[in-house]
Amino acid sequence: MKNLIVLLTFVLLYHNTIKADNPDKIFNKNDIKKLSEAYLENKLDFDNPIFVDIDKDGDFDALKLIDGNVEYYKNNGSLENPVFILENKNYDEYSFPLIEPEIPFPVFFADNDGDKDLDMFVVNDKEYNRGEQRYNYNVLTAENSLDLDTGTLITIILILIIVVLVLAIVK
Repeated sequence: MKNLIVLLTFVLLYHNTIKADNPDKIFNKNDIKKLSEAYLENKLDFDNPIFVDIDKDGDFDALKLIDGNVEYYKNNGSLENPVFILENKNYDEYSFPLIEPEIPFPVFFADNDGDKDLDMFVVNDKEYNRGEQRYNYNVLTAENSLDLDTGTLITIILILIIVVLVLAIVK
């Protein structure tokens, strides 16, 4: 349950930050599956980052939640070949009473349907393909069907329900 609170709080805190900058850039599950290996294998020294294009340059940057603080790792590489550099160790602060948050899976925020808001892609599993000698990733999506500026509470409730369903499927 605390993991759901973490993702929910992240969306609430960053709903203005995580708006799609380029309305022509649309990602689907296969795009995120292809990018997952480049973003997840040996690129960061922490598990389960939150990927979102913070600096609006067309690639995914990484956020790490740790001890009441959000660290921002800028992608100085490209969309397909990321290179993460710690840009701001104190990007933002959060507080969760009585819990230490842990993101259960790596999460990408990107526009999935061209409606200029960011949808959630959750990388919930990977399997090693011996023939291709690489990992294949399982990606689930959660559609942000309302504009967070006008329907923040309703959207958060819907995302919470979707995340609960995703976690129920995974277990």
